[in-house]
Amino acid sequence: MKITIQGDTPSKKNSRIVLCRGGKPVNIPGKNYRNWHEDALWQVKEQNIAICLHKEVKAEIKIFPKTKRKADLTNKAESVMDLLVDAGILEDDNWYIVKEVRIIFGGVDKDNPRAECELKEV
Repeated sequence: MKITIQGDTPSKKNSRIVLCRGGKPVNIPGKNYRNWHEDALWQVKEQNIAICLHKEVKAEIKIFPKTKRKADLTNKAESVMDLLVDAGILEDDNWYIVKEVRIIFGGVDKDNPRAECELKEV
C-alpha cells in the first residue's frame, strides 16, 4: 500500500510549545505541526487506504523537502508514522507492529514537497 502526503513534513519533536497548566509545564506540538497533521489526516482519508490494524508491516518513507535546509530524516519519519497511527491505518508504530523502517531522502522538491510511504505486510 502506498500513501502520499503532500506538503513539507515538519518535525513533531522540534516544533514543541511549552505551556503551564495548573502550575505544571505541558509540552504540545507547535502550530506548524498541528496544521500539517490536520491537513495530512484529510489527505490520507481521501486516498481510501486499506487499514493494516493488527498486521505486522515494513515501512519505507521517502521525504521530499521543500528547501535545502538541513533537517533530521528520523524526526520527519516519526511525524509520518504518528500520522498513520492517528489515521487508524496502523494500530501502533512500535516494533511489534512495524518490524522495519527504511527512511530515504528523496531530494529537494520545491514545487511538490511530500512524504511517500509504502507499507508492506511481513
